[in-house]
Amino acid sequence: MHPTDLSDEVLIRTITAALEADGILTSASFDVVVSRRRTTHAVTTRPDGRRVVRILPTSTAAEITQFVRLNASRLADHARQMATRAPRHPDRRLTDGCELFWLGHSVRLHLVDTPVPVHMRQQEDGTGLLVVHRGDLERCGAQPIIDWYARAGRAWLEGAAPAHWARLRTRRPLPRLEVRDLGRCNGAIYQESAHQLTLHWAVFQLPPVLLEYVLVHELVHGTRPRGRSHGPEFRTRLLRVMPDALIRHEQFRAAYRFLWIGTTP
Repeated sequence: MHPTDLSDEVLIRTITAALEADGILTSASFDVVVSRRRTTHAVTTRPDGRRVVRILPTSTAAEITQFVRLNASRLADHARQMATRAPRHPDRRLTDGCELFWLGHSVRLHLVDTPVPVHMRQQEDGTGLLVVHRGDLERCGAQPIIDWYARAGRAWLEGAAPAHWARLRTRRPLPRLEVRDLGRCNGAIYQESAHQLTLHWAVFQLPPVLLEYVLVHELVHGTRPRGRSHGPEFRTRLLRVMPDALIRHEQFRAAYRFLWIGTTP
């Protein structure tokens, strides 16, 4: 181990022990990290609620303990804010008649004993049934349903993206389009290196007004606005083509927390 790494480990253990003894941060609820780029201490909160105490190589236990104490009320306020925004993705018990959503509309899972590809069947009353082979679910869990969302979502995306891209008036070609699982944190991403836009299959449970916001947001990234990722030029371009984007953004954040992302009990 490099001497610097060893000294960092000793410092981390010392400050961790001091914070645990002080009691401001609950034991085992935080990590201490040495930063050689920062000029000040900091405490941040990860999406899962865990704290990260960022210290300097010259920090002392007394300094960090006092710093955390002075910021205790701010940390508590931040924790409450994080709790109101934390994901609450539900599990789904994939039984016959289970409620799912497609483009904001309620559909019912319809299990059949005959092997068939997963497909949507519209009933006379306008409601939808997502038809799935029972044996496929028993063997593969939710994956056949997730794969259907990805295929159907890709078809929706390929139909909707060109018109929105044209409204952005850029000379760049339309980004490559993909739909797949992006985990718990991201509803969509744009990758500049590949000029590729990817939507999470789960966002296709949302109403079209919010789905369009997600799409346009990522397409604006694809126009390469100057400055910060969500800086002034990005916002100007977004609001030019979607004046109510900020309202839709808040609605999307609230709705995404409660989307089913493929988990089962």
